[in-house]
Amino acid sequence: MFSIKRGVGKPVLIVDIGDGSVGVSLVTLGHTPVQVHASTRATLPFEDRTHEQILAAITNLFKDTAEKFLKTYREKGGTAPSAAHVVLRAPWTRFRTARADGAFEKEQTITKDVIARFAKQALAQPSELDRSSILEAGVMQVFLNGYPTGNPLGKHASSISVVAFESDIDPAMKRAITDEVAALLPDRPLSLHSGLRALLIVMQEYLPELQRFFLIDLGSATTACAVVRRDAITQYAAASEGLATILKRVASGGLPEETMSLLRMLATDTCSSSACEALKDSLARAEPDLVRAFGEVFTSLAGVRRLPNATILVAPLELSQWLHGFFSRIDFSQFTTTTQPFIVETLTPEHLRDSVSWGKEGVPDTGIATAAFSVQLMQST
Repeated sequence: MFSIKRGVGKPVLIVDIGDGSVGVSLVTLGHTPVQVHASTRATLPFEDRTHEQILAAITNLFKDTAEKFLKTYREKGGTAPSAAHVVLRAPWTRFRTARADGAFEKEQTITKDVIARFAKQALAQPSELDRSSILEAGVMQVFLNGYPTGNPLGKHASSISVVAFESDIDPAMKRAITDEVAALLPDRPLSLHSGLRALLIVMQEYLPELQRFFLIDLGSATTACAVVRRDAITQYAAASEGLATILKRVASGGLPEETMSLLRMLATDTCSSSACEALKDSLARAEPDLVRAFGEVFTSLAGVRRLPNATILVAPLELSQWLHGFFSRIDFSQFTTTTQPFIVETLTPEHLRDSVSWGKEGVPDTGIATAAFSVQLMQST
């Protein structure tokens, strides 16, 4: 357990925190694929909580999970991770992009100052983010003469478009996580990142040719829905449905944890009992309510501009297969650009197999894979 080959660099702690679960991993960065030596994910019990109660519960879950994880690592002779990176998803962080375009009278050499000037113009646009709680800001993509350019410095162009990004963070969550990491790993540097930024830069690397897509990111109580065009978020909304609310709909009075176990079996085609058949019926009965809930959000998004057909789904393993079928099968074509159904692809650890490798103690997990690979990409830019 926790064996790390010599000469591959110092391991770091990478954490993925949502609104209902915490993923903790020990990762070596600096080469491809990123190596996840060990990982674990813990989930909150399914019950109704206020925002403040969720914050306290998630903080305690992180503390307990990370303490046990690092204790096992140290008992096996490991030294403290050299740094910690925490990716915080909604509702703990909010993220936006903004775009600024310009044309030059004659072809111009692109410098850092030129890019910075247009990024500043982009981020000067109105925003709902809390200016006192900005977490990160920077450049997401640069287009020269209309084309995305990975290394724009020194190139010549007659026009430029800069997609800039920034995110804010829940101040109480920032304090809580900062304090807990400081107690777990004294004097080790900590970096905090927004979950939506992590997803977008992974998508840039994983599917660079996909210039327009609809992102559906299922959390525990909410689902983030974002339209991405040319690396910029053009529309965003959240649906009040997630893993916990769907479980509540289909549990039929039973324990949500038992329903989760059955969902895992359904996801791996190992469920053939009468309880599994009953669960399939419950999922089918829940569909009309889910269609209404997501339909309302899609209506608000499409009211601004119709949605791309290409859809990337990010969801817990237990529901990913069923949700893939749900969004592919249900007729949401009235919301799409082509008036055709969504073409859904589910992001899984398998998609990132060339970018993230899993050691014997690493449990493949989409959230951890995305967090680890995104941190690698952030450090390389």
